[in-house]
Amino acid sequence: MKYFCKCLGLLFMFIFPVTCFEEDERVLPYPGEVITIYEDIEIYQSYFDFETGRVVCSHAADSWQLGFECGNEGWHILVNSGANWFLWNSQQTDIDAVLTYPENDLWTYDNQSAYPDSTAVGNWVNFQGENRTYTNEIYLLGRYSSGNYSDLVRLRFIEVESSYYRFICKDESAEDTVTIHKSDTANFVYYSFHTQSQIDIEPDKLKFDLMFGPYYDLATQFGLTIPYLVRGVLLNTGYTTAILDSSRSYNEIDYETLGNYRLSAERDIIGYQWKDVSVNTSAGVATYTVKPNYTYVIRTSDDKYYKLRFLSFSIDGISGHPRFEFKELKPVI
Repeated sequence: MKYFCKCLGLLFMFIFPVTCFEEDERVLPYPGEVITIYEDIEIYQSYFDFETGRVVCSHAADSWQLGFECGNEGWHILVNSGANWFLWNSQQTDIDAVLTYPENDLWTYDNQSAYPDSTAVGNWVNFQGENRTYTNEIYLLGRYSSGNYSDLVRLRFIEVESSYYRFICKDESAEDTVTIHKSDTANFVYYSFHTQSQIDIEPDKLKFDLMFGPYYDLATQFGLTIPYLVRGVLLNTGYTTAILDSSRSYNEIDYETLGNYRLSAERDIIGYQWKDVSVNTSAGVATYTVKPNYTYVIRTSDDKYYKLRFLSFSIDGISGHPRFEFKELKPVI
């Protein structure tokens, strides 16, 4: 679990409608495939599949506030820090309790590198054999903007079973009990307090490998290492593994070098650190450059291996659009 700090740098909120895209245009000046993510990954979440070489779907990053893990044994709950939503655990159990709202640095977000062991919700259910007990603690969900939290909702997660979740939510006007139905095909299903409904926006878990989008992480800017809104890449949880090789060049990595790697399931092993940023504070302009010595080796759920390197992070000078080359690693016959 990471703690949200008061000092935040240059954050902007954008809200766009959900859209899906069949494919990205390809450009082929390199030996491998070259893809550009055309939807700004601070505004959208885009899901990429190596086997087809396509972005299979994109949706607005602000489409949801809570995510719920699927699968019969799934019980982890996500909060959408990429759209500036954070949680605070009051450690009270009465949803009507008088709460003293916390300081900014006590609000939390999911630690992507430690998922699933370090979410903002944490261990709200305890398992003892087939028995389950619930903490019934009251969480406060809020949206951060300009130093303050708004759209505050009280939450109490009360039940999880093999096919559904139930939680209570309460704002200034009403209290409701919500049932979330798990999906058989997706890793997560989501809930939107804007529409007061479950939304199933994630593609089939076997049809994508990487997710491009915004989330909070510790980053160093202006000599300070604090939580920032970053734009990066997350693995398909449970199905994709990867490793960074910064010592061999992209062209040196082939099928024969795979034995040198121990791939990791760490969700943000690609993350955002494949690029550097320099900020002109007087002009309010950020300039991004990719690290040419960073090559990622990736194994997909189809037991295929790929290498990937980023080429740029902008289109026509506008940042937020990763461009990368990838190539399947096959044995030489």
